[in-house]
Amino acid sequence: MLTHLATWSDPKDAPAPIADRGRTMLAAQDVDAHPTGASPFGVMDMVGNVWQWTDEYVDEHTRAAIVRGGSHYRPMGSVWYFPQAYKNNEHGKLLLMAPGYDRSGALGFRCVQDAE
Repeated sequence: MLTHLATWSDPKDAPAPIADRGRTMLAAQDVDAHPTGASPFGVMDMVGNVWQWTDEYVDEHTRAAIVRGGSHYRPMGSVWYFPQAYKNNEHGKLLLMAPGYDRSGALGFRCVQDAE
């Protein structure tokens, strides 16, 4: 888990973006901005920049995005509502209500392809 990110003296050396706790969300960082956080396979930016939309949950009453990886934006007081999920076996669920409400600069997706 990357709870120690705030202790990095130079944010460029951190394996993931430092938490943004301001009133206005800063833009997400480039996918190659934190090379020390690359996976053993060389994949970068898996956690801590934007939530990655990985699946969708739908039933007769609810529609939600299943998200992984956590976001750089963590406004004060929202930990109870949307905790970070930095482990591969953890995910978040973002309730989807209407297209005008479902947009967020803290949400993205990853394009992938099968390995050879």
